[in-house]
Amino acid sequence: MGSVEKSPISDRNEELNWLVRCLAPIFDGLRQPVTVVDQSGRYVYYNRASGALDGLDPQQVLGMHVLQSVPWLKPEQSTLLRCLAKGQPSIDTVQAYVGAGGELLQYRHRAIPLRGLHGALVGAMEVGEVVADEAESITGRDDAPVILSVAPGMLQQLRRLEVFAATDLPLLVHGETGTGKELFARRAHAFSPRCNGPLISLNCAAIPETLLESTLFGTTRGAFTGAENRKGMFALAEGGTLFLDEINSMPLGMQSKLLRVLQDGSFLPLGGLTAQRADVRLIAASNQAPRQAIAEGRLREDLYYRLNVACLSIPPLRERPGDVELLARLFVRRDAPGLNPRVTSLGAGALARLQACAWPGNVRQLENVIRRSLLLHDQDGAELDEIVFADDEAGALAVPADEPRSSGSGSLRERLAEQERHLINQAVREAGGNLSLAAERLDVPRTTLLGRMRRLGLQAWREPQVAD
Repeated sequence: MGSVEKSPISDRNEELNWLVRCLAPIFDGLRQPVTVVDQSGRYVYYNRASGALDGLDPQQVLGMHVLQSVPWLKPEQSTLLRCLAKGQPSIDTVQAYVGAGGELLQYRHRAIPLRGLHGALVGAMEVGEVVADEAESITGRDDAPVILSVAPGMLQQLRRLEVFAATDLPLLVHGETGTGKELFARRAHAFSPRCNGPLISLNCAAIPETLLESTLFGTTRGAFTGAENRKGMFALAEGGTLFLDEINSMPLGMQSKLLRVLQDGSFLPLGGLTAQRADVRLIAASNQAPRQAIAEGRLREDLYYRLNVACLSIPPLRERPGDVELLARLFVRRDAPGLNPRVTSLGAGALARLQACAWPGNVRQLENVIRRSLLLHDQDGAELDEIVFADDEAGALAVPADEPRSSGSGSLRERLAEQERHLINQAVREAGGNLSLAAERLDVPRTTLLGRMRRLGLQAWREPQVAD
């Protein structure tokens, strides 16, 4: 009988297994996490340091696919899978990471392709390390809040944040309520040249119009009855950062005075005669898209152009479905020890219900829902298996917007209209709100698209906002 020829796949597996057997004694003793996957993305080596970081048993991980061990990860976000797909190394990638105890870590890792004797790709290896606290404390970055996301749009904004933060330019952040604008401001301050100075925050919507000027610029004795020499926010933020939240709620008259500060770098305390130097980096936030706020008369256009040198747009949670699972699991691990120590994980049924929500209150609402559910969890199991919404949150339980709502009932005309709404919604969303691009993708004239949107009750779609 002739010998049975081995397949190229089995040859590559044998080469990889031989390589792992040779290197395992070295990797086992390292304090750095080291993992090896085969050409299909399944773990063939996972050292003890990796298990300690992830809270997993190394023996149970072997044979598991990368995406099984980290279920919220997408293929394009995994350095190991990218390394396998491209056959090229990924060097010094830094990501926010949730440790085994629920702590937030900055994790640097590198992945390299592994090749056999004849150059065929047999797998990939990744070596990682937690970024040293000592290096970060030098610049005050240990106070920077870690912002977790797996959404490409959010990750793009975070990369821009790192670039903008290193400058002294004004920064404008806009996003819906609850998306984390203050976190962006705190992170920008922590990574700025002014990180050792103060960060002073003011919610413009919370201060009466009559007090806003004195709150910002301070007062001098005698400016009005009972007035004393008192520092305002600009003086208190000297050498640091002033964060003005909901600037679109600031009266237009005050916006003009703020514009003058940005133009000449000085301000005049209420009742004062001598201008004071404003050595402050300004970060402003709006819960509306700037163009919408301008159109509604809530934001001066000239102030917008002064602030718009560096601008960030935070996408709402409903546009970041992968972040729902990531953040929900983080909140459970972080809050359960204090609210309900019996709970150690998030159940599949609870996760499915969370993912079916539209989240009008964004991350803040998700965090509150998890906390409420932990408090009211009265089961013996270690999984949080029931999500408790407040009575007035019933509207959040909506079918995801990228799925048609029709269940197959209704007349043919109604079902076709529902399907058409779904297709138009999907095209406009994928085009980022650009109706011309959406019409092109649907292969219809723009005027036809507008007419069908009006007929189907989709007038709420607006022309695209300026990509700030």
